[in-house]
Amino acid sequence: MPADAVAVRVVAEDLSLTPEDWIAVTPPRVPDLRSLQEYVGSTQPVLLDWAVGLAFPCQQPMLHANGIAEIPKFRITPDYSAKKLDTDTWEDGTNGGLLGITDLLLRAHVMATYLSRDWARDWGSLRKFDTLVDAPPAQLELGTATRSGLWSPGKIRIGP
Repeated sequence: MPADAVAVRVVAEDLSLTPEDWIAVTPPRVPDLRSLQEYVGSTQPVLLDWAVGLAFPCQQPMLHANGIAEIPKFRITPDYSAKKLDTDTWEDGTNGGLLGITDLLLRAHVMATYLSRDWARDWGSLRKFDTLVDAPPAQLELGTATRSGLWSPGKIRIGP
């Protein structure tokens, strides 16, 4: 469709013999297609499911340091069956995985994505995260200490 088009003519013929059938006409969808690399880039933190990590070497994996996990902006998943059978199971919060963090703090929106020159193939998905509540970054107090092997900081709190 030309970029300067201001009108579109739609010619539709209803070949159905059933009088209750109908035809819907909607505005044309003209997506702005960009590569995942152009959209996400190499600097934004991404939660790469383990099954796709090697396929996306240019994306920046979310960092973990000093017991703090960086909040990802995107998640890249494998195809639907691998996601349901593999990455959604061992990465979920019940099993202590990273989805426990993202499910609590973020809302995921599945982006419309296509594999170049193979639009019908289920390559996986790109999910954009929005934060539910804005929070300031953690303030860390880092240090070192030498302790005896018998040292204990106190009892472990098990109950409420």
